[in-house]
Amino acid sequence: MKKILEKVERHAVWVILLVAASIRFTGLTKRDFWYDEAFTGIAVKESWQGMFSMITNDVHPPLYYATLKIFSSFFDYSVVGIRIYSAIFGVLAILAIYLFAKELFGKKAAIFVAILATVSPIAIQYSQEARMYSMLVALTVFAAYFLVRALKTEKQKYYILWGIFVGLSALTHYMGIIFSPLYLLAYAAWNAWDFEGLNKQSSWDSLSGLIKRILPDKKIIIGIVVSIAVFSPWLGKFFFHMTHRGNALDWIKPVALGDIFTNVQMFLFGTPLGEMSAGMPQPNEFIGVGHLTTRIILAVGLVLITLYLYKNDKQKNRRELTIAYIFSFGFLMLIYVLSLLGKQYFVVRYVLAAGYFLFAIIGFWLSRINWKYVVASFVLYTILLFSIVPVGYSRGYNEMIKHLDKYQGKHF
Repeated sequence: MKKILEKVERHAVWVILLVAASIRFTGLTKRDFWYDEAFTGIAVKESWQGMFSMITNDVHPPLYYATLKIFSSFFDYSVVGIRIYSAIFGVLAILAIYLFAKELFGKKAAIFVAILATVSPIAIQYSQEARMYSMLVALTVFAAYFLVRALKTEKQKYYILWGIFVGLSALTHYMGIIFSPLYLLAYAAWNAWDFEGLNKQSSWDSLSGLIKRILPDKKIIIGIVVSIAVFSPWLGKFFFHMTHRGNALDWIKPVALGDIFTNVQMFLFGTPLGEMSAGMPQPNEFIGVGHLTTRIILAVGLVLITLYLYKNDKQKNRRELTIAYIFSFGFLMLIYVLSLLGKQYFVVRYVLAAGYFLFAIIGFWLSRINWKYVVASFVLYTILLFSIVPVGYSRGYNEMIKHLDKYQGKHF
């Protein structure tokens, strides 16, 4: 039995990735493009000069558009060709969070994490949208994975890979830049966690020793330099966007602290497909259950999970758990603090990476509890997913194209 379970664990991730791909590569043309997707489609069909002119006048960096232009050209810039690019990164994001969770918590937890990311409605939604968000998530989570590898092995190559992926994420969306301080916080937390000098030296020696331990060393500084070098070709345009295009985000509403759990609700249960990413999406509703009730239950549940994990786990796992919390709730708190300073970025698609790190925490919890509770948790989650109030979505353009032959030679 043990050997069978070992074989299942060894091959489970590939089965999960195949299932994830089948979900994400299916139904890519059902919905019409919404405004931002239409912008993507128009931009990549332009000449290179025209495309860069469009994105310079927008507020996004170029990596997604440039690579999508090349990729979708093989599909004649069709809806499938444009959206399937995001689907590929949606699958890669699952691989990335699997590797991240495996590095922190072990293979069993990583399998649960991958399953959650595979079936999460919002992970599926943004893997089927012609925008850069699944690409951003994949690059961000890979960067976090390589940082953890670097912290565990202290090998320079992993710090360099971390720097490359940080730079690439910043070239995909500016949230990659905003996320970057959390890597340094995770670095400091990792090195401070097992510092043993606090009670063995004078207070001054102890404090100076701790500060020395958490300050960036040569290896991570090299990684930072690499990330800046990767992003440097776009620096001029970045400063232009910051100084001339800041009001392009004035459509984002100010947030309250409770909106953190609104985003948690969306991470776990998605947003209505009809509203997919347009403006400020709201969470899916459950039949007979209000949003406030859902958020209170989620908040209480996550607090209980946190207390359980920190109370019952070993010292080593607590350090790893702290890293996952920095990348999940730490990211949400960072965006909330920025909103208090007048910088409004609290949109679920911008902070989607936090959802994947939240899956890592929940997956770790599932790996620590009895199997009957694991099964009960997945059954409850499935019931809740099927209890979501169905919402229609726009198909007008699809319907017109389907019947376009009826109107050949006619003016309308």
